[in-house]
Amino acid sequence: MEQPVSDIAFHFPDRREIAAAASSGRGRPRAQVIFHLEGEGGREPEQRVHWVPARVARSFEHDHPEPPCPYREAREALETRENKLCLAALTEMLGRRDYGTEEARRKLRHAGFRASAIDHALERAQELRFLDEERFLVSYIEERLRRGWGRLKIEADLRQRGSDPHMLSGYPDRFFSAEDDLERACAALARKAVPERNAFERLVRHLMGKGFPYRIAAQAVRIRLDEEESA
Repeated sequence: MEQPVSDIAFHFPDRREIAAAASSGRGRPRAQVIFHLEGEGGREPEQRVHWVPARVARSFEHDHPEPPCPYREAREALETRENKLCLAALTEMLGRRDYGTEEARRKLRHAGFRASAIDHALERAQELRFLDEERFLVSYIEERLRRGWGRLKIEADLRQRGSDPHMLSGYPDRFFSAEDDLERACAALARKAVPERNAFERLVRHLMGKGFPYRIAAQAVRIRLDEEESA
């Protein structure tokens, strides 16, 4: 027979733990929800510790099953609370900007949510169309094109976020063409002064740093230098 919970205790990270995690780049330190189980039928009293985000522990501290209660009931109540707050955290994130699925997963993991709560939140958000990988990719690519990025930089940045633009129908021709790439590269150079020394090499490096391939970068630089000479 399952041992009943006799008491529920909470331990929250202190300022030092929070500061240390922030400075190291680790995920946010989690709180502990400690279920004290009664010793029955010759069993020794024991503790079951669940590590959860601090916001989950705070919410559960104010509203949890009153002991004595079955451990399974208390554990399931805690997991349900974490699922709900994980979805709330995801909704807050998506209210600020669009996210790809994997980037959102990483951010929720960094916040301390367990994998099953994250899976539940992502699935529910996709059902509600709050989270849409295709919409994110289209929006991201179009915004970076407006900023003057080249295809290589856009793809590299999306890879770092865990997203693959090749899942989009018609990619890359839907977004890129040699003519458009050259036009954007020329526009990027129009706002940049021509260096006095090694102008060709330096301007080409500048465009390649923005994600344009060498062929497009070199062509745009030649156009820019010809304009400079004829001015």
